[in-house]
Amino acid sequence: MKTAFINLGCPKNQVDLETILGGLSVEITPNVENADVVIINTCAFIESAKRESIDAIFDMLQSRKKNEHLKVLVSGCLPQRYQNELITLIPEVDKFFPSTLIQNTIQEIQEFLKIRKNPASDRLLLTPPHYAYLRIADGCDNRCTYCAIPLIKGGYTSRTSEEIVAEAVSLVERGVKELLIIAQDTTFFGHDLNNGMNLSRLLQQLDGVEGLSWIRLLYTHPAHWSDALIDTMASLEKVAPYADIPIQHISDSLLSRMGRKVTRAQIEQLLDNIRRHIPGLALRTSIITGFPGETDQDFLQLIDFIEHVQFDHLGVFTYSREEGTPAFKLKDNIPEEVKLERQREIMRIQGEIVAEKNDRIIGNSIQVLVDEIDFENNRALGHSRWSAPEIDGNILLGGNVLQGEFYQVRITGSEMFDLIGELDN
Repeated sequence: MKTAFINLGCPKNQVDLETILGGLSVEITPNVENADVVIINTCAFIESAKRESIDAIFDMLQSRKKNEHLKVLVSGCLPQRYQNELITLIPEVDKFFPSTLIQNTIQEIQEFLKIRKNPASDRLLLTPPHYAYLRIADGCDNRCTYCAIPLIKGGYTSRTSEEIVAEAVSLVERGVKELLIIAQDTTFFGHDLNNGMNLSRLLQQLDGVEGLSWIRLLYTHPAHWSDALIDTMASLEKVAPYADIPIQHISDSLLSRMGRKVTRAQIEQLLDNIRRHIPGLALRTSIITGFPGETDQDFLQLIDFIEHVQFDHLGVFTYSREEGTPAFKLKDNIPEEVKLERQREIMRIQGEIVAEKNDRIIGNSIQVLVDEIDFENNRALGHSRWSAPEIDGNILLGGNVLQGEFYQVRITGSEMFDLIGELDN
């Protein structure tokens, strides 16, 4: 059975789809017109993600005009949150599959399509073959007031370290050189296992996986870092000097309203501590603008903080009011145009920060892992230990290189958020 797919949302959602596709005995096709079935893996985190998911569903239903036998299946967070409404509003969809237990989803799709299970059941990686996401937990216990994830995914559930390490070994045997560690909150890992396991110990175990080159930590929470974790990151050779710490804001009043369990002083102390103990650390963060009650003074505090800390990578999202979350009931909503204006201002400042940082890198020689060959522009795209694939800037280089291989690259210039380099022979 020829199966096409559309994947929307975060890397955690992508791992779900990879697991589903790997568990089905189907032939993957990029062409919907020739497919027997299309699986749309949806996101429902914020309003724009929901709109994108709905648009994708209607686009695939339109594809039936050219392929009347096409079955349209919808999985992921959207049916998990709105299944009953979707069945009523879009009855043309053949089947909705909520994102509860993925193995149950695989079985339900098998039964619906009348196909057998894939005996291998390896994840079908949607990333380039040299890196993969490694999810260590699902769900979330943080209960940030703006976030719908606990409504969709439920409480935090850690995988066992044995299961995680076994998957890591399997991925490396398939050619993966870098593992990107993900969860809703990676730093909370192990708290529910009651066996002494935590993220620090897990990283030590993963560092021992033979053949693995890099380990990158994503989606941490500033309230859950420990001195032991910092020491572990500093001491392990394979763990990249890279920390993804979404702070969301820096105003104490907004941090409290957001339910972030951390103060400005604690964030400042954490960032100072991490930078002191991990040489050459690259810091990434995420910001929310326009949260209810965000004053001009709150925003100026945030701007001053960003200029002071000088994050290496930064993403900004405008606040999305999500039904069912505590923040949905908050007053003092910020006009959309103000949210967007503040978002643009932060990215303007971050662009200046990155430009200055990139200028200081010019002339240095760094190790680069090649992610993609851009034949049209006769160049390759890669990333270093200090930048994550897909979300951070690329390193652009020419020369005869191969995807998935490491090269020593001398940085010669920059282009917006990207670096430009040449092979350092």
